[in-house]
Amino acid sequence: MKTLAALPLLQIFVLLSVTATLVLAYVDEERESAEALSDFAQEQANLAQAVANGLRGTLPSSGEKLMDEAGRMALPHSRLILVRPPGTPTWNTTDGRTLLAPQMSEALQRGQAVLKVQRAEAVALGLPERMALAGLAQFDAGSSGRWAVAVVTTAERERNRERRARWRLVLAIALAVAFVTALGGTALERQRRELELSRNLAVTRVERERDERLERLNKAVMMTTLASGVAHEVATPLAVIAGHAEQVLKRVSSDEKSAQGVRVILEQADRIQQTVRGFLDLARGGSPAFERVDPTLLIAGAISLLEHRFARAQVDLHHKLSTDLAPVRGSPRLLEHALVNLLINSCDACIRGGQVEIKAQADGSKMTFTVSDDGEGISPDTVRRVMEPFFTTKVEGRGTGLGLALVNEIVKSHGGTFGIEPNPPHGTRAHLTIFLSDGDFNAAAKS
Repeated sequence: MKTLAALPLLQIFVLLSVTATLVLAYVDEERESAEALSDFAQEQANLAQAVANGLRGTLPSSGEKLMDEAGRMALPHSRLILVRPPGTPTWNTTDGRTLLAPQMSEALQRGQAVLKVQRAEAVALGLPERMALAGLAQFDAGSSGRWAVAVVTTAERERNRERRARWRLVLAIALAVAFVTALGGTALERQRRELELSRNLAVTRVERERDERLERLNKAVMMTTLASGVAHEVATPLAVIAGHAEQVLKRVSSDEKSAQGVRVILEQADRIQQTVRGFLDLARGGSPAFERVDPTLLIAGAISLLEHRFARAQVDLHHKLSTDLAPVRGSPRLLEHALVNLLINSCDACIRGGQVEIKAQADGSKMTFTVSDDGEGISPDTVRRVMEPFFTTKVEGRGTGLGLALVNEIVKSHGGTFGIEPNPPHGTRAHLTIFLSDGDFNAAAKS
C-alpha cells in the first residue's frame, strides 16, 4: 500500500485505467457466461420438448415400450432422459433406474421449462458433482394422465470454461497491477537517485559558496588590516613631508615658480591624507563623507594625475562628457581614486598607440562613468574573479590585485553598481553608476 500510495501520478493513472478496463472485461465476461448458460439451459428445454413430442407419437403404448422408445432417441453425449409416468413421484431413466427427483417434480408443478439442478441431486442422477441443467416438458397420455419428460445434462464444461475465463482475467489484472507497480517502483527509485544527486550537488554548491565567502571574508579582513597598517605607516612620513614643504614654502615665497612647486607638493600630500582616511572608513565599515561633486571636475582631476603616465606609455587618452551634467552625490577623493584605478588598468592593458576613453553620461536619476580601451581584452573567467582582493593578471611587481576590489567597495559605499566586460572587437569596458542626488540614494537604500 505504501508503494502504491507513493506511485507517481502517471503510474497511478495507468494502473487505474488498466484495472478499470480489466474489471469491465471481467463484468462483460460474466454477462456473456450467464447468457451462454441461459442459452444452454434453453437448449435442454427444447430437447425435452422434442422428446415429449416424439413420445406422444407412440401412444397408446405401455410404459415399458415408452421407455424403450425414449432410450432409442439419439441425444448429444452426457445427457440423461428421465420420464415420469402419470400419478407417480418417481422418475424412470433410460438406463433402467428409478429415482426420486423432487426438485424437478416441484419445478413441473410450477410450470417451469428450465431448472438448475443442485449438485446433490446431480450426483443422485449419476452426473458429475457440478451444477446441472434440466429441460422439462409434459405431454398428454389421454385417460391415463400427463407424462413428464426431463432432459438433464451437466454444466461442468460451461462452468469450467467460465472459471478459466475468470481466472485469466484475474491473472491479467494481477499482472497489470504488478507491472505498473514495478514500473512505478523503478520510476520512484530513479527519482530518488535524481533527488539524491540534486541534493548532493546543492550541498556541494552551498559548501563551495560558503568556502568562497569565507575566503572573501578572510581577504577582506586582511585588506582591512593592511589598509590600517598602510594608513598608519603613510601618515607619519606624509606629515613630515607636509611639514618640510611648508618650511620650504616660506623660504621660496619670493620665487613664484619654486613656490608653486611646493604648493603642488602640499596639495598632493593633502589629497593622499584624504584618500587614506576614506579608505580607512571603508575598511572599518563606516560611511565616507558625501558632498555634491561635479562629474567634470572628477574626470579632469583623474586625467591630470595620470597625464604623465599615459604620455610615457604612448597611449592616447580621450574624454567625452555630456553637456550640463548634474552634480553627483559622493566622496570626491574616493570617486576620483576609483576613476584613477580604472584609467591605470586601461593604460596598462594597451600597447603603444592604444586608445583609452573616459566618459560620463546621465541616465535618469543616475550617472554612469565609463572607461574603455582597445587593449588585450578580458576573459569570462577573469570577469568573474576580477573584483576579488589580491587577484591580478599583471606580471609580478606591476599589480597588487587591490585596484578593482577597491573600486568595487567605493562604488558600493555610494549605493551604486560596478561592472566590467569585454569591449568588442577587442579591449575592455568598465562602468560605474552612482546616484545624482541625496533623495535618490536614500530611496534606493530604503528599498
